[in-house]
Amino acid sequence: MSSLQHLAPAADQNPATPVHRRPIDHPAAWKASQFGSPADYTIELTPAQLDDIDGAIRGMRAAGLSLEDVDQSHLALPRLLPVIDEIRRELIEGRGFVVVGRLPVERYSKEELGMAYWSLGSHLGRGLSQSVMGDRLGHVRDVSREDPNARAYRNRQELSPHTDLSDLVGLLCLRRAKSGGVSRLTSALAVHNAILAERPHYLDRLYRGYVYHRRGEERPGDLPVTPHPVPVFCNVDGAVSVRYVRTYIEAGMAAVGAPIGDFDREVLQFFEDVSKRPDLMLEFTLDPGQLYLLNNYTVLHARSEFEDHEEDDRRRHLLRLWLEVPGMRPVHRHVHLFDGNGIAPVAGRTPSFDWRHLTDRRG
Repeated sequence: MSSLQHLAPAADQNPATPVHRRPIDHPAAWKASQFGSPADYTIELTPAQLDDIDGAIRGMRAAGLSLEDVDQSHLALPRLLPVIDEIRRELIEGRGFVVVGRLPVERYSKEELGMAYWSLGSHLGRGLSQSVMGDRLGHVRDVSREDPNARAYRNRQELSPHTDLSDLVGLLCLRRAKSGGVSRLTSALAVHNAILAERPHYLDRLYRGYVYHRRGEERPGDLPVTPHPVPVFCNVDGAVSVRYVRTYIEAGMAAVGAPIGDFDREVLQFFEDVSKRPDLMLEFTLDPGQLYLLNNYTVLHARSEFEDHEEDDRRRHLLRLWLEVPGMRPVHRHVHLFDGNGIAPVAGRTPSFDWRHLTDRRG
């Protein structure tokens, strides 16, 4: 019997929040089929705005700044602020995601691009540590040759629809893969609408939630799993939000002695199948210099498997931001897997965990 078995959610546990049982009518409940072209969700930067960014980067370079020195003031330029305001409105009040392009990445070093990107993100929220390495600016690269148990953002496998653990997430493309690596976005609110229409009884289980595994990135002395179920959907003040990472659910439930059974597998599979429907899932590939930002409470994101170049300086490389925005959206406190809505740095650890001894014990 698992020493964590007392944390397993009871079968008759009440939902953490009331189930929303009406269709959600909101710009964030979009379908991929409503977008005629990438222009419908992309903000193109003007030559004048790119000149402002160029001047800001040259100023940071001349001042000898590093990422730790940069804040929102370094891109607080009159021609850029209206774009940043538009991005903020779209993320929080609109469809929940935006593609921005294109920065001329060939002009700048990785460090210079990182500073400009960080400054942009600082206008939207507070940067968070993304792993036990304390990487506030995450490097999304395949390191699975060196570490076969590397976390998802550090391997090349296909990623099913999921959310990250912050309020907002951003990805800036520095280099594309040799092939694959297609970005996939789905409105979680559209998924909620489909489940309500077709399998409404599944919502009760999704609102109750599941124990999540912290995949070895808990602080010393903390539990390896969440001490409470994390709701897949929650409804606070009429705002429906999502938190979903299937592998963390399967490992967490196995760790507390309640491995995923037939009904839960059916519910989670239906959730994933709906999120992958062609009329709901938007697909595109970021070009170097393009970035996307999304709301982790309304948008699921995924990625196709990719094949990389052999040469290290040609391999797929994106920069990731996790941003916290206090008061952005009312959500149940149990959606957070870590205290402080971020992952505390732990000396000597890397974001790597072998799930097999847990997920192989499915019920």
